[in-house]
Amino acid sequence: MSDGTLRFLAILTALLTRPKASLLVIEEVDNGLHPSRARLLLDMLRAVGTQRGVDVLVTTHNPALLDAMGTDMVPFITVANRDPSTGHSVLTLLEDIEQLPKLLAQGPIGRLSSQGLIEQSLATEQATSKEVEIEHE
Repeated sequence: MSDGTLRFLAILTALLTRPKASLLVIEEVDNGLHPSRARLLLDMLRAVGTQRGVDVLVTTHNPALLDAMGTDMVPFITVANRDPSTGHSVLTLLEDIEQLPKLLAQGPIGRLSSQGLIEQSLATEQATSKEVEIEHE
């Protein structure tokens, strides 16, 4: 079996053996998985996780997986980026990005991410927020 198939089976096994009301965290969930299997992986995580009462937290950089999530998953997607002034990592819910409707009108989430549009929007919002903070001081 391929590495991707073995990883898929390992994730499924982990999900099936976790106790109810537990959390399964998977870093780079799609690592080694063929992009055409992204939807299958997401459907499996959602269905089995819901059926078994297991919360699933995954990380990815893969545009194909982000595209497969579709807009129905927007409330569950968090974007990590770096604050340029402090160097700290900042986590932002995708749905909290002010320009999200305009971004989504330009294409699916994976494409927006791979083109850097989400990060650009966050950088603009952070710069605007800092300007407001300075004005209030």
